[in-house]
Amino acid sequence: MKKQIYITLFTLLIAFSVSSQSRQTFTINNGWKFYKGDLEASKNANSEKVPGLNDADWETVNIPHTWNNIDVTDDTPGYYRGVGWYQKNVFIEEEQNEFKTLIYFEGVNQVADVYVNSQWVGQHKGGYTRFHFDITSFLKYDQENTIAVKVDNSHNVAIAPLSADFTFFGGIYRDVFLVKLNTVHFSMDDYSSSGVYINTPEVSKDEAKIDIEYVLNNDANQNKTVHVVSRIVNKKGETILTANNKVKLSKKEKNKVFKESFSIKKPELWSPGSPYLYSVISQIKDVKTGSVIDESIEPLGLRWYKFDPDKGFFLNGEYLKLIGTNRHQDYLKKGNALSDEMHVSDVRLLKEMGGNFLRISHYPQDPTVLEMCDRLGILTSIEIPIVNAITESNAFTNNSLYMAEEMVKQNYNHPSLIIWAYMNEVLLRLPFNQKTEKERYEVYAKNVTELASKIETKIRALDSNRYTMIVNHGAIDRYKDSGITSVPMLLGWNLYQGWYGGSLASFDSTLDELHQLFPKQGLLITEYGADVHPRLHSFNPERFDYTVEYGNMFHEHYLEALKSRSFIAGATIWNLNDFYSESRGYALPRTNLKGITTLDREKKDTWWLYKTFLTKDPIIKFGQNEWKIRGGVADAGTNASTQPVTVYSNGDQVKLVHNDMVYDAKVENNIARFSVPFTNGKNIFLATTVINSKTYTDMLEVDFRLTPNQFSDFKSEVYNLNVLLGSNRIYEDKVKDQVWIPEQEYKKGSWGYIGGTPFRPKTKYGSLPSSDLDIIDSEDDPIYQTQRVAITSFKLDVPDGKYIVSLGWAELISDKEHEKLVYNLGNDKVSENVSDRVFSVLINGDYVEKHLNLTAEYGAERAVSKKYEIMVSKGTGISIDFEKIKGSPVLNTIQLRKIL
Repeated sequence: MKKQIYITLFTLLIAFSVSSQSRQTFTINNGWKFYKGDLEASKNANSEKVPGLNDADWETVNIPHTWNNIDVTDDTPGYYRGVGWYQKNVFIEEEQNEFKTLIYFEGVNQVADVYVNSQWVGQHKGGYTRFHFDITSFLKYDQENTIAVKVDNSHNVAIAPLSADFTFFGGIYRDVFLVKLNTVHFSMDDYSSSGVYINTPEVSKDEAKIDIEYVLNNDANQNKTVHVVSRIVNKKGETILTANNKVKLSKKEKNKVFKESFSIKKPELWSPGSPYLYSVISQIKDVKTGSVIDESIEPLGLRWYKFDPDKGFFLNGEYLKLIGTNRHQDYLKKGNALSDEMHVSDVRLLKEMGGNFLRISHYPQDPTVLEMCDRLGILTSIEIPIVNAITESNAFTNNSLYMAEEMVKQNYNHPSLIIWAYMNEVLLRLPFNQKTEKERYEVYAKNVTELASKIETKIRALDSNRYTMIVNHGAIDRYKDSGITSVPMLLGWNLYQGWYGGSLASFDSTLDELHQLFPKQGLLITEYGADVHPRLHSFNPERFDYTVEYGNMFHEHYLEALKSRSFIAGATIWNLNDFYSESRGYALPRTNLKGITTLDREKKDTWWLYKTFLTKDPIIKFGQNEWKIRGGVADAGTNASTQPVTVYSNGDQVKLVHNDMVYDAKVENNIARFSVPFTNGKNIFLATTVINSKTYTDMLEVDFRLTPNQFSDFKSEVYNLNVLLGSNRIYEDKVKDQVWIPEQEYKKGSWGYIGGTPFRPKTKYGSLPSSDLDIIDSEDDPIYQTQRVAITSFKLDVPDGKYIVSLGWAELISDKEHEKLVYNLGNDKVSENVSDRVFSVLINGDYVEKHLNLTAEYGAERAVSKKYEIMVSKGTGISIDFEKIKGSPVLNTIQLRKIL
């Protein structure tokens, strides 16, 4: 097997292969040529083959590969969705002529046409399931063979997903294999499965019954008789059960089914706390020589489980609250083209947090993910990517049913997998208005429910043991009235009260309402979360401010509500990691920030919050532990700024030492909270707790940039001041080694604004603390997404000297067209009048900007920063005045730096 984690099984497989020359499987990931574009449209006159171009027109790439990892992060709206070509030469030796050769893809997004030696081999539709083609008849032996793959990630109304809040990266983004088989082998033709299906229809602490179904192929032109040898091997590598059966195969017989049954007394059970895995080793042997013709190794985990609508989830007869995350398959600057090791690392990250449940959303992912969940003891659900809406066509229906069968058969043997799912918020993006197009909407809703019923029937026929689930968003009545909620065995609900709309408290009442409405179905909260930019902070957090502190408050509330309701069988945070969503703006454009880790897997506070609740390991960890550059205004009459400090712990008490001062706090709901005076410069914190008579500690070092309350009282040199106008947020800029602090109103002897109001975009559900625009020409969008409108002055009563003052602007009201992001429920913007904004700026009475028109000179939604050198003498300080000409003057940022 290709995964390094299966070291024991891999060794066994190699030993069998060397001795018998049975199945050979190996990647051909390296040294592909790639061309972005459609060759049929751009073919040059010198090309002698189709598909193909001269070598100069191609770049060399390795698989996994995507062509969208960079263009989804630039300031240009949209990303390339179209055709890309891959080409590779593979030498095939003459002795391979006796083998059947397959090319096997773990994932290509989303339509793949495969060619060998300029001949079309076949096409696969769907970007997230595995597929293969038999290329034996297309090969030439003892020479190079050209493999070419045309990949198209264009929008296709016949293929799910039609739309979604994630980026549809194009490319061959998972491994590519060549598979060489003998004429008799376990069939991969059953939807690219292993050809071995394991069922455990009866499991208890006393006995486990195991049924194995084999699917065999005979490609020979003659009848064959073979032995099928099955062994069950325990974790120590000891064979505990074996069976040997003679099977007759007719010539050219495809997908012959053969079954075997076993029974294990006093089995070792699989669970999150003890994920015990047996192995099923199956071999096809030649009846005359006894040599191994083909072989398969599959995991076997013995467990039983049930979802009770009132009491929740039970595994092996014991109650278990399912708590974990969802997961998208992308990473910083890599898009979705991840190595196996990166998938492994993500699953380990969830396990380290204490999670026991992973919703693999919104599509089947790399096989490594489920392999690791088997090994680490993480229960899972998996789903096909029907998201937001459907197309009412036979093609869409057929493709969806095909994906469902691929998903089930390819992932059938994983003991971690307990739920098949197949729709996510499918009534979210409606093509017909419920009110104005009532009759047409009702037809559409009926068709959605009929498609759900067809998929449900298909999945239950394929697997009668696992549960099925449809995931819905918070428009509860819409789903109930459509009838779709009566189709699956379980209902998943994506709820964001306190983020997209409503209050945090309304989450609690919604949970109770769901239980009353659907008393006979198991309920899971399949998504919940708040966007958190790890560099944004606030001591007055509010909805849609993207701060660490609001995200903490959100999850603290949700976690308590979920824990206290046993009828909620499980909950999965949205999301394990931040992920790319190209149409988003907000604090970090093109990214959904609801992850409890960042795109490069930096752990946010929320990850640590859950770890303290979910693990039994002793924990003490500073909150905001990545916030290394802090800043704030000195308390009146002091040279220190008092700010909160949090410590996560599952101890009872935490002692905090800071600059020789000692503080004690009781741990409540796994958090100890302190209020500490930060001083200018280095601040060292040491937190200590005692758990089971052992002492545990954590240390934090913070570089604090103290801003004076009164300049005359501030003894240290004033080096810089960075202020966000119209904002309560603090922004840490690690790259430029600086911190931006919130505005304050001017008072004599200090600094601050005079006049105006914070810009707060209006929505149907109230105003928001910042703009959601993607600010062009800035890598630090949050500093330009707030502003003070109708400001008259900004004063700084600084001592005499030489200063650099930088003023920053971005016009936040424009008539630019933006894709409406349907996921920002509760953030439906109210249109604001767009008109010219013209004003002048004076510094200490001198005009530095006359008739400044941001939109006309620079364009709206674009960062503009201007520096001015100022000499201050005779105690005049700095006065920046704004003179209205047309519309209201605005200011987004101000920076002060003393030179002399």
